[in-house]
Amino acid sequence: MSLKWWRGPREEPSAATAGPASPAGPSGSGATAPEPADAPDTQQDGTGTHDTHSAEVVTAEQGVGFAELPTEAPRTGPLSPLPAPLLNGLPTGLPGMRADGGLLRGRWIAAASLTGTSHLLHGTSGQDVYRYTATHDGSGLVLVVCDGLGSRPATAQTGAGLLASYLCEAAAHITGQRMAEVPQDVLREVLATGNAAVRRHRAAVLEPLTDSDLAATVAVCWLPLPAEGEDEGVARHALTGHAVRVGDCNVFTLARGRYEAPFPAASEGPANVVTAYLPCEDPARVAEYAPVALAGVDAVVVTTDGLAIDLFDSPSVRTWLASRWSVPCGPARMLDSLRYRRQGSHDDRTALITWSAPLDHIPRLEP
Repeated sequence: MSLKWWRGPREEPSAATAGPASPAGPSGSGATAPEPADAPDTQQDGTGTHDTHSAEVVTAEQGVGFAELPTEAPRTGPLSPLPAPLLNGLPTGLPGMRADGGLLRGRWIAAASLTGTSHLLHGTSGQDVYRYTATHDGSGLVLVVCDGLGSRPATAQTGAGLLASYLCEAAAHITGQRMAEVPQDVLREVLATGNAAVRRHRAAVLEPLTDSDLAATVAVCWLPLPAEGEDEGVARHALTGHAVRVGDCNVFTLARGRYEAPFPAASEGPANVVTAYLPCEDPARVAEYAPVALAGVDAVVVTTDGLAIDLFDSPSVRTWLASRWSVPCGPARMLDSLRYRRQGSHDDRTALITWSAPLDHIPRLEP
């Protein structure tokens, strides 16, 4: 029997569920995201039910409505109008919408993060954070997403932000030579360095907080850049990226409208229970590593679990996002791509993307 996923605030693991995550080894080009057995989505023309002619009116509990800009983003499943969102008053709260788009070392990167309805309806902060950097030696790009645990609504987003920043700082020192020799060891060293930095920061600045108060899941993806003078078209087919994660964030590759995932989907069970996070005593024990095959790939997408679950489970969401991300896009288009509504999808959504083609191969840029 298939489970109905409810993406609400997540709980930290109990003593009965805590333990090392199952390792995810190489799986060829990665496992294709499975189609759900019961095909739960309502679809129209293969992309979901659309309302493209009018602004969406969301009714507040007081009876006063407000209007959103119209969107072609799909609505799947039985949905009811949302009440007006509540702003959170926490000094540690994150903005409800964040987006970026631009060039980094000749590659177009775009990102967006939207606070989930589970937070907006209760006035709590979203807890997703993304960061990106290029290595100092020019050998690669680093994409990082972190997702704070909802069971710590006042502090976990602080932990996610610290962890993402420290991981990027550590990853900037990666060298292409070491990644060619021992990529798994290098990425686990990056995790260990970032983890230790967060714990030092907590001890020096944030006492009496504990590790679990700053708990976040994370995915880190290193993607190679061709050496100066190296032929782009030939090199891309011979190169492999590398990813490491703790918890249920994920990495996807997109090629001609199809997704591959080097890490498996979350196992069946309660979707709001997390069994691994950072900071912790032993990050190597909970880390999962996977290579990322780049041959023929159009884009690499790093996501938190709120979006990863929808990509695994929803044909409509997969079709919609593939159409939006088929070419490099700017911040406004990235934000709009995450505006779909799907029954049971209430968590924060974050996507951090880079496209394979260098700038001179990009035919156009969507606004």
